[in-house]
Amino acid sequence: MISVPEVVVERVAAAAGSGESLADLAAKSAREVGADGVTAVVAATFSNTERFPSLAVRVAASLGLPSSVAAFDVQMACSAYPYALYLAGRLAADMGGKVLVIDGDVQSPFVDAGDHATGGIFSDACTATVVSADAAAGSRFDFLSRCDEALTCSSSGPIRMDGFKVFSFVATEVSKFLKDFLSDGPSPDFFAPHQAQPYMVRQLADGLGLKDALLTIPEETKNPGSCSVPMSLALNAEKIAGSRVLVAGFGAGYSASAGIVRISGAFEGRVS
Repeated sequence: MISVPEVVVERVAAAAGSGESLADLAAKSAREVGADGVTAVVAATFSNTERFPSLAVRVAASLGLPSSVAAFDVQMACSAYPYALYLAGRLAADMGGKVLVIDGDVQSPFVDAGDHATGGIFSDACTATVVSADAAAGSRFDFLSRCDEALTCSSSGPIRMDGFKVFSFVATEVSKFLKDFLSDGPSPDFFAPHQAQPYMVRQLADGLGLKDALLTIPEETKNPGSCSVPMSLALNAEKIAGSRVLVAGFGAGYSASAGIVRISGAFEGRVS
């Protein structure tokens, strides 16, 4: 369990893919939330087509941020959003100011349309989140990592998945991981998990006693990767303002992540 100065999520904007590049989607979502007071950019993605410049550097440049802004990418696929929030909270506390978190992937080039296990499941989207820190309080995070060949993706694709094994991982290991995480503190007001598959997510929420606290995205959105978590925050902006939310990611051959963060009382969310 890792404690950090309280991570406060202030704004989230999401953009769905329609043949646009990852850099275009990232810039669009970043412009929606703005860059006032931003001292660092963290980009969570596995699908950036460039080895370098990083996606975070591209976004910083598109926003006209000064060269003194820290900008870097992290690659944890489905588990990435809580990782990025943890890093953003630390940076905001250590550097002052606010941190822009970009989370998104253009997954369609990495999918084998003829593979029944992955074809038609994944979608393209990108989100931008503005994060600040409150030194007077604390947030909690935890992480799980182990290597398993049931969910893999080479540098050029395609994504390969054994759906039954992944479902079993979520139903057993991720469920226990989250139960253990929640046992160390008060229950959250809402639960925003990675939206890998609607039935699996509902079962997970029910097993945690958070069925009525579950935040979801429309099923037609499919699986937009880890940015399904901030998308669910943006879609429920009015309901969750001022609350504490359990954010969780899982998958990525295999990994899981969890954090309890505070949503600003003046929280704004937009989806386009």
